[in-house]
Amino acid sequence: MKTLWGILKNGACVAGSVSLLATAGLFPGDARADDGGIVACESIGEMQAHCGFQNPEDLVLAPGGEALVVSEMGDFPEPTPGELSVFDLKSGKKRPLPIAWSEDGEIWGEEACPRPDLSILSPHGIDLQQRQDGRYALYVVNHGGRDAVEIFELSRPGGTWRLTWRGCVIPPGDPFLNDVTAFSDGGFAATQMWDKDSIFPFVAFRLLFEMDTGWVWEWSPKSGFRKVPDSAGAMPNGIASSPDDRFLFVNHYAEDRMVKIDRASGEVVGEVEVRQPDNVTFDEAGNLWIASHHNFIGDTTCQEIEGACPLPFSIVRVDAQSLEAEVVLEHEGAPMGFATVALPTGQRLFLGSAAGDRMVSIPLPATSASD
Repeated sequence: MKTLWGILKNGACVAGSVSLLATAGLFPGDARADDGGIVACESIGEMQAHCGFQNPEDLVLAPGGEALVVSEMGDFPEPTPGELSVFDLKSGKKRPLPIAWSEDGEIWGEEACPRPDLSILSPHGIDLQQRQDGRYALYVVNHGGRDAVEIFELSRPGGTWRLTWRGCVIPPGDPFLNDVTAFSDGGFAATQMWDKDSIFPFVAFRLLFEMDTGWVWEWSPKSGFRKVPDSAGAMPNGIASSPDDRFLFVNHYAEDRMVKIDRASGEVVGEVEVRQPDNVTFDEAGNLWIASHHNFIGDTTCQEIEGACPLPFSIVRVDAQSLEAEVVLEHEGAPMGFATVALPTGQRLFLGSAAGDRMVSIPLPATSASD
């Protein structure tokens, strides 16, 4: 996969011509190390650093609102091992989430889907959904050994968070998945960026010219897989679904847009322009929060760093009904750049990254950063 990023970078522009957008961040300074990373894991201004992670790419709020479940990804795009952890919002401490195999044989995925090798678990996008029986299912895109959506039960017996594996689902073909959103009926939708067996120059060419490389899979426990109509795009990335399961919100990373799809009709009923949109989350008020990247798509600055990646990003808040959008944060450099997810929790906004040893949080923005 690293070959693809080399093609993107060398085929479209040379390293010296890749310009990072100057952004008017809320916090001063650009404390980069000589190797391109941010070494010091220190809070700056109102941006608080939370250290000790490995690529905390995606976040969900645990039941009760007192902790975050964190997807600590491997070294993208290689399927190196990562882990799932939990971050206590009160103590500011994190710990790994222990995973147990289902002792009762209860399966929430496909019956024939084999157990993953947890020693090479490589999580990416995650989502949490309360089931109709009241229990909580954590859906995890896993690149370790195969691209699949693993399904775990998240519980807290004796006050300690833990996971129990409840099965998995593997899409057809040889997909390179990214993110997942769960439905109340036990199904889910997942983004496929492209086929792993595609010839890299072909994928690179299509991405550079904003041509379709992937689509959205939807899986139902009753009917299995189907491709969501009108979901094809250039590198589908983050995905979320409305609380009533009616709409999908899909980020097409290489097309600089998010689309809103009616699940019943399969129609794209709206879209909003967002530069290189990564993950997308919902808040209780019905707003979408999107992490947006401001670097050239083939930039390899974040592949081998110490500390955190400095690349510029913005956070965009979108009204899920009207699709009106506003930029609530623009930032570059210390204490963390290259945010991949923005998750509102109470009075703070937590930001994770696919490259680095930390996540950060800021007071929840009430208005546009330009006000």
